[in-house]
Amino acid sequence: MNNKIITNATNPIIDGKAPHLKCTKNDISEIVLLPGDPGRVRMVGKFCDEFRIVSENREYTVGVGTYKNISITVCSTGIGASSTEIAVLELIELGAKVLIRIGGTGVLKKNIELGDLVINTGAIRRGGSTNFYAPIEYPAIASYEVVQSLVSACQNKNQKFHLGISGSVGSFFAGQGRQILGKDFNSEAVLKEYINLNVINLEMESETIMTLGSIFGVLTGSICAVHANRITDEWLVNFEEPQENMCRVVLEACVDLHDKLINFNN
Repeated sequence: MNNKIITNATNPIIDGKAPHLKCTKNDISEIVLLPGDPGRVRMVGKFCDEFRIVSENREYTVGVGTYKNISITVCSTGIGASSTEIAVLELIELGAKVLIRIGGTGVLKKNIELGDLVINTGAIRRGGSTNFYAPIEYPAIASYEVVQSLVSACQNKNQKFHLGISGSVGSFFAGQGRQILGKDFNSEAVLKEYINLNVINLEMESETIMTLGSIFGVLTGSICAVHANRITDEWLVNFEEPQENMCRVVLEACVDLHDKLINFNN
């Protein structure tokens, strides 16, 4: 190979940019929102006072903007634990202090309606990636400050919400009790276990964010719009409106968190 450019393989920072997010420290705010879907980065941006995309690489789209004079970064993680692990650790290395998952979820409670919001106080660790960092007994818990700000924002916006534990799973089909391609991988027992444990919802990223956040000393949380109810077997086909409601709520929470972060840093 001619003109080979070689850097450190252990932590390949190139021109000050993280290898996957393709961002520098100047691109990352202390408060970062983490949708799974790259398309939701621009959705959040619609509600900011100003917003711009700073990088797009693979499943990672990163945008930065302001809301009520608060600097906020939005970074997509892709689906599941492995890609979320990369995003979370590169963001922390670049200076992130608060990481909040935003996205969609399926619930395990009959009384929770499609379009409601779920704020997770913790998660069952079944994503996979965090097993390399901590024993399974190590808890995946949301930061109290983040939960409190999300709850207050929901109340101020008159948005219906529910609090509880997530089943954060590294599988969309069998791991969440779905039959697929004519095969049943014990789906009834999978769902029954979560229901018996009083798990409120199923998703794929929260435990990775919460566990790594605790290990590396940053604040974390999770708020999701309900796209599906596994008990009533309903799936919301058009979920843009609930997602936009979630964006409005989380941005208000960021304003409250900004003040808390000042005290946290002091």
